[in-house]
This record gives sequence, C-alpha cells and structure tokens, in this order.
Amino acid sequence: MSLPQNPFTSSTIPSMKKSPSLEKEGNQMQIENVDRIGKLPDDMLLKILKSLSTEKAVQTSLLSKRWEGVWKQMPYLFFDMKNALKVELPLAEQSHFIAQLITKVINNHSGNLEQCKILHMTPQTQDGTLETWIRSLIHVKHTKYLELKRLRVNRPGRARVLHLPPNIFSHPMLTSLLLSRYQFESAHAFNNCNNIIILKLFKIKVEVDVLNTVIESCPSLKMLVLEIFQNSRTGCLKIHNNHLKFVHLTCTEIDNVEVSAALLDILSIHNVKLIRGINIVLDAPRLLQFSQRLWKVHQSLPHIVYNISCDTQGNENIGHDFVMNIENYFMVVFATLAVNVDMMNPKEVYMLKQVLDAWARDLQILQIFFKDNDIDKKEGESSIDGIQNKWGNCFLDVDFRVRSVYLYNFNGLDEDQFALAASFVIQGKMMESLTIETSSLPAYKTLAIVTAVAKLMKLPKGNKNLNIKFI
Repeated sequence: MSLPQNPFTSSTIPSMKKSPSLEKEGNQMQIENVDRIGKLPDDMLLKILKSLSTEKAVQTSLLSKRWEGVWKQMPYLFFDMKNALKVELPLAEQSHFIAQLITKVINNHSGNLEQCKILHMTPQTQDGTLETWIRSLIHVKHTKYLELKRLRVNRPGRARVLHLPPNIFSHPMLTSLLLSRYQFESAHAFNNCNNIIILKLFKIKVEVDVLNTVIESCPSLKMLVLEIFQNSRTGCLKIHNNHLKFVHLTCTEIDNVEVSAALLDILSIHNVKLIRGINIVLDAPRLLQFSQRLWKVHQSLPHIVYNISCDTQGNENIGHDFVMNIENYFMVVFATLAVNVDMMNPKEVYMLKQVLDAWARDLQILQIFFKDNDIDKKEGESSIDGIQNKWGNCFLDVDFRVRSVYLYNFNGLDEDQFALAASFVIQGKMMESLTIETSSLPAYKTLAIVTAVAKLMKLPKGNKNLNIKFI
C-alpha cells in the first residue's frame, strides 16, 4: 500500500500541461524571476518565507541552489499532521511517516528557533517521538516558545499519559510552554523550571497534588493558564507565586483553590464552582478590593477581574492580549467583567477602550472601579457641564452592550469619569441599569457626586428604559 507523498518534495508542487514553446517560455520567465529574487540578501528572503507555511518554505529549496539553505534559518516552524492525512490510507502508517518527515525537518534546520508549534497524532505520545522532538527543540534548537497539541481525529479520545524524563523542560532559553490534551502522572518533567515565564495547560488530566508540584517547580511564572480535568475531586489547588501577573482557571472538579500572588493584575475564572465564595482563597493585594464584589454579584458566571496597569516604560500587562482574545481559547462568552482603571492615565484609558472593543457583545455585568487620584477641587469647581473632554469622544464609538454597569469610587469632581459614564448613557450601551456606588466621603464630594448623577439623568438616553441609581 502506498504511503502519502513527502510534502517537502517537488511532487506536491502543482503543474499544468502547456505546449512545448509556451512551456519553455514560461519556464524561462520563472527562472529569471527566481534568479532576480535570489539576488536579494538572506534577511530579505527570510521575510518572504515568513509569509509561507513551513511546508511551502521547505519546498523553496527546490527552486535553485540559492534557496537551498534559506528556510533552515527561519525563526519558527509549524507542523499540523492533520493537514497531511489521506483518507484512503491507514492512520497509523501515515502518522508514523509524517512524524519521520517532521523529525527530518527539525534536524535539518540550522541555528536556534524562536517558536515551534506541533499538532501531532496520538502514537507520537507513546512511541518516544514526542520526547525526541522536545529534547531536540529545547536542548539543541534552544526554542523559546514551544506549543505541543495532541490532535483528535475522527472520534474523541481520552487524554494520553505524557511520559517524559526529569528536567526535560528545564532550559534557560525556553520561556513559554503550551501543552494540550495530555495526562500527567508525575511532575518530574518540570523539575527546576526556573526558566518558564508563560505556562498554558489546556485540556490536561492531572491530579491536584501533581499539578501543585508542576506550579511550584516554575517559580518565575508571570502567566498561568489552566484548563484542568481530574480523576478525583479531592485536594486543594495551590497557586502561590509572587511573580504571577495573570491567572486563568478552568476546573470543574476541585475542593478548594488558593491563589497567593502579590503582583497579580488579572484573574480569569470559568467553570470553577464557588459556593458562597468559601472554597477559593485569594491573596492578591491588587485585586482583592474589587474582586470580592464581583463574586458576590454573580459568582456562577464566567468572569474576569482586571487591574488595568502598565510598567514604567508603558508596556501592557503580559495578559492584556489574552483578555482581548480569550473567547478564541475557550469558546465561551465571559458574561461578567470587572476592571480597575486610572482615568487620568492615558495608557490605561486606551487599554480599557481596547478591552471594551474586543468584548463587543452582550455582557451581563460590567464593573468599573476608578483608582483614587485624590482629586480635590473645591466645592463649585466641577467641570462636568459637557462631555467633550479628552476621553469623552474616545468611548462614543465603542460598540458593545451590557445589561448592567456598576461604577465604584465615582468622583463627581472628575470630568473624565463623568465623560465615560455620560458616553454610556447617550449611546445606549446599558440595557437595564447604571448604578453608582460610593463610600464615605466629605460633604462637598458627596454633593458633587449627587450633582453629577443628576446631570447624567438629564442627558438624552440611548435606551429610554435605563434606570440610573446612586447608592
């Protein structure tokens, strides 16, 4: 029985029959075009190859001698075994053959890799091929970003045990690791993983004590994404790390969760049953003040708590892009969102707009906590008569809908906060209610807030049934 063709040979390059003269003329033109491009320096040729799949990039080595080694300098490799399958051939034979080709490409590549992504079949988990790839990519190619996903073909299959030797993920160049559809029976593959900054585990079957050891073995983590399934419900998931800035947790069967992270800015929860909030303990100073309110309102809904922030150089939080694209990972609508934002910080305001733009759909609850900048205008100095300030128009074109909005720490003297609330009212962003809550304030500030709320109520409402409340 014949095997699938080698995807890296000329037999996969399509051709058309032509008359001898036309074919000769076409070939000559093609050679001239290739030669002209081939005169470009390697860095320019690599830019061309970056727009191609790994398979097509390798095939360019057939064009001429000039192209033979160019693909070997590519900074990334991406393999999807499913794309090379032939329906009429046995899956096991194809899987073995395609795996051999992938191994050959990895071995023939020159230099180090920025990123490698492999979507493979089940046999590679069991026959040692996956371990060979991992060892070569991490310890020989010094790959920085590694993604390994086990494919499901034709029918759903159970997670396969990932048998790997100790310390295999420990290498100073590996900083980001994504694993999907495996089962962990031990954590020794993660021994001494001080190098990993980003760890994403999707659809992983693992006991909680093993998972705790994996997390503990990666003390430098800044981003942790867990989509976990367990054999038993017993145990407490412990996420203790003072470098973490982003945590996502999906885990339907677990007793308790402890999160202790001094620098945590983003906490994303989906399918974690919080019974009156007693089986999750959060020790995260940057989130604690406003995350508790969200859990009390709708703890059963998928939700995200986000302390919007950037570093001294203005760089966004490591999890910012993940928040904006989270539905692409989990295929679920996150119905509640709580954000903590400084309306006097242009970068934070822009990041808030990005999040609301990305969540352009029906939210259930949006909670906005305004960071206290101690604005202390005297009574009568409020400048909220109009909303045409530096941020007023910024949010007018944000296309999203939300059932209810809650504003906390609202300061009636802050025109930026007022402009944000006013834009929501005028554009009809809220379907049911806008609730403004404040804590104990001096009399003149309370009066300013009452005045601001009164002006919000007088604005033309995009939704005539909107209920504006002040607590």
